[in-house]
Amino acid sequence: MLSTPLAQDTSVVQLAHDGLTVASQWSVIVAVVALLGILAALAMVLAEMRRDVRSVLAALDSVTEQAGPFLEHATGAVGNLKRVTDVISTEAERLNRTAGEVASEFGKLSVESRRRVADISALLDVAQSEAEDAVLDLAAKVRMLRRGAGLLARATSRGGDEGEDSP
Repeated sequence: MLSTPLAQDTSVVQLAHDGLTVASQWSVIVAVVALLGILAALAMVLAEMRRDVRSVLAALDSVTEQAGPFLEHATGAVGNLKRVTDVISTEAERLNRTAGEVASEFGKLSVESRRRVADISALLDVAQSEAEDAVLDLAAKVRMLRRGAGLLARATSRGGDEGEDSP
């Protein structure tokens, strides 16, 4: 077989590269490399953040486990404090009502005591008036008795004087 060279019917023309085309191609390559570098750095940052998030989650789980009993005790203490507060509030209301009742009773007793003191004062005024009248009557009677005794004594002394003269 005879080999015959095939003739090319298409010709390729290659233009000479100028400096601007080369610079733009190199800038695209540099931009792609920079973008790949940024992507690699971003991947490393994300991996580091993922480790940090995992350690924070582990710490939160640990704190949650350790805080569980504390929160249970705190919840119980809050419940106890609420019950104590309710009891104190109930007792304070009861004491307030009792104090109001006592004040009301003292007011009534005060009015009653004033009335009784006024009655006793009036009774003492009457007793004093009666005693004064009795003392004045007694003094008048004693005066009358002295006069009568004085008259009797004079009459007796005159009658005795006359009787001694007659025998």
